[in-house]
Amino acid sequence: MTRRELLREQWTELRTWIEHSGLLDHRREQSVLEAWNVHELVTHIGRSLLDLTVLGPERAAEPQTLRTYLAGYGASAQEIANGTTQLARSFERDLLGGIDNCARLGLRALDALSADVVRGPLGPIGLDDFVLTRLIELVVHGDDLARSVPDVAAPPLLDQALDAVAGALAGAYLEVTGSPAPAGERLYWIRRATGREVSDDPALPLL
Repeated sequence: MTRRELLREQWTELRTWIEHSGLLDHRREQSVLEAWNVHELVTHIGRSLLDLTVLGPERAAEPQTLRTYLAGYGASAQEIANGTTQLARSFERDLLGGIDNCARLGLRALDALSADVVRGPLGPIGLDDFVLTRLIELVVHGDDLARSVPDVAAPPLLDQALDAVAGALAGAYLEVTGSPAPAGERLYWIRRATGREVSDDPALPLL
């Protein structure tokens, strides 16, 4: 399965879970992320796919590595938080319709792209790597939602998606440290690598 296909399949599974798991009965509750409640976190997941619409071919610049691109998230954190909060207000009456529209526009834009390197919101990056950043968003924030509402059954995070995300973050760790990533269960490693689990490793979190 290509990364594009995996992104689409993971979105479909996560979207079905969001609607039918009972998660949205808790939409006004605070999520595990300080900036957002559950409604806003769901909005952010949709918004992450909408970012596909801003991509354009980039032939003149050297693409960043995935690790370098992810490291740029910190400087944009406030802008991302504010943008998500504003978009969430517009989805107040129809959250599912809002995220569906984000996904429809984003995946349509992705289907139209054929360039190997694109200009993303944080600079030039390989298209395949940018698709991987969107998959990271779905897996990491899908898990955030599960931890936010533990009474709801866990979301369907696909094995291939977990492998891809855990492997990408392990590759980023190797790039930073020159050493292999610590061994462990995939989801626990993803949480450590993204700062969801406390670690005494000075190289963590990676974003």
